[in-house]
Amino acid sequence: MHAFTGCDTVSAFAGRGKMTTLKQVKMDKTYQDAFHELGRSWEVSPELFEKLQEITCHMYLPSTHTTEVNKLRYELFCARRGEVESSQLPPCEDCLFMHALRANYQAAIWRRSLQSQPFVANPTDCGWMTDEDGKLAVNWNARLTSTNAVMQLLSCKCVRSCELPKCTCLSNDLKCTDMCRLQTCQNKAIEEEPVAQQSDSESDVDDIEED
Repeated sequence: MHAFTGCDTVSAFAGRGKMTTLKQVKMDKTYQDAFHELGRSWEVSPELFEKLQEITCHMYLPSTHTTEVNKLRYELFCARRGEVESSQLPPCEDCLFMHALRANYQAAIWRRSLQSQPFVANPTDCGWMTDEDGKLAVNWNARLTSTNAVMQLLSCKCVRSCELPKCTCLSNDLKCTDMCRLQTCQNKAIEEEPVAQQSDSESDVDDIEED
């Protein structure tokens, strides 16, 4: 449970503490079975991931009967008519699976901590990747979830200033646009003056004068 809800090597769920999950573990056998299985293998089975999805759904909405995070994301988004921050939604299925791989990897290492020479799987097969410098980095999502065009539709609701971590645009490495609430922030893109182009007739005149 500690690895899945966030530890030194695995990210946590925004705004979701461990105590709520711990209380549910004590009362729900689904939680107990899932965390009992976590880390026993270096792979996350489809059956285990289904249980982890259900647990994640209950972390964000304890009363829900939805067991798939993508469906719950849609339901929460519609229920709040789009007035919702990304941190208030559960991760998408692809992101959650990568998170489950990392949590499972860490739990597997803990389970084998008393072995003298345990086999340890390659972390790049378990939710991490190597960056351009060859350093280990988190692989948040194995697939691209949205195109650049969709990302450009994001807008923030900052009132006084656009600052991290509250500004949605800055959090996604985007410039603020006219769709944003604050129209006078330092994160807005600087519009370049259009370069005047000469018409064909003007070019012909210049050529004649040069002759």
